[in-house]
Amino acid sequence: MNDDVSIRMKDDDGLAPPASLFAPRPDKKGPKTIAILLIMGSILMLLVGWGDVQNSMADDFPDADLDAILENYQNQEINITEEEYQEYHDEVRDDGAYSVRGYSLLIGGVLVLSGGFLLFRLNMLGVKLSLAGSSIGLLGGFGGTWMMVQVSDKMLPKEVTTITELMSYLCGVCMLMCVALAFLPLLNASARAALNESVTLVNEEE
Repeated sequence: MNDDVSIRMKDDDGLAPPASLFAPRPDKKGPKTIAILLIMGSILMLLVGWGDVQNSMADDFPDADLDAILENYQNQEINITEEEYQEYHDEVRDDGAYSVRGYSLLIGGVLVLSGGFLLFRLNMLGVKLSLAGSSIGLLGGFGGTWMMVQVSDKMLPKEVTTITELMSYLCGVCMLMCVALAFLPLLNASARAALNESVTLVNEEE
C-alpha cells in the first residue's frame, strides 16, 4: 500500500512533484473589480469632503442647500427655522466638525483613488494606499459626523439629531466597506498571487 502511494506521488526519478503545481492560479479580474469599486468610492469621498471643507470656510450655509434641507424636514413634519439651522452651521464650523470630516475624507479619498488605479494595474502598493486612505476616512468621517451629532443634540430638534446620528453610522459602515474591499486582495489567495506575480515580473525585468 505504501509503495503504491509512493509511486503515485513521485515520478520515475523518485522526486516529488513541484509545489508550483498546487499553487493557486492568479486571479487578475478580482483585484481589478475591487479597484473599480474603490475608485468609485473615492470619488464619493472627495465630493463629500470638498463640500465639508467649503462649509468650514463659509460664514453662512449656502441658501440653495439650506432650502432643500428645510423643505425635506418640513415634509417629515420637523419644525426647524432657517435661523436655527444657520446657528447650528456656525457652531459646527467653529467646533471644527466640518474640517475634521472634510479634510479626512479629502486626504483619504486621494489615497484611495491613487491606490485604486495602482491596484487596477496589479500593483501591491495600491492595496496599502487604499487601506491607509479608507482608514483615515473611517476615523475622520465618523468622528466628524459624531461631532455634528453632539452639536445637533444641543441646538436642534431631537428628530434632526437622530437623522444626523444615523448618518454617522452610515458613514462608518460605508468606510468600513472600503477598508474591507481594500483588504480583500490580501485575504484571497488567487488575488494575492496575481499581485505577487506582478511584483515578480517587474523584478525579473530589472
